[in-house]
Amino acid sequence: MIKTVLKSGAAAFAAAALLATPVLSASAHAATVGATSRMPAGDDVYRDWYSSHSNCVTAGQGGIDRGHWEHYTCSEGDWLWHLWTNR
Repeated sequence: MIKTVLKSGAAAFAAAALLATPVLSASAHAATVGATSRMPAGDDVYRDWYSSHSNCVTAGQGGIDRGHWEHYTCSEGDWLWHLWTNR
C-alpha cells in the first residue's frame, strides 16, 4: 500500500511539473534587437555575456559603430545577457 501511495505521489509531482513549464512559441523568441531577448541566428558568433540588457545593447551598438559587425543580438540566459554578432 505504501508503494502505491509513493508511486501516485511521484506521478502527481511529475504531472504538476510538466503543467507548470511554460510553452514558448518561435514567435515569442523573435523580437527586434534592443527591445527584448531574441534567439541568435545559426551562423552568429558568440561574443560575451553581460549582467544587464542595456550593457549588452551598448556593446553591440559599439561594435556596429566601429565597423566590427553589421547586426547583433542580445539573448537572455538564466541570469545573464549574451551578445551574438554576425561576424
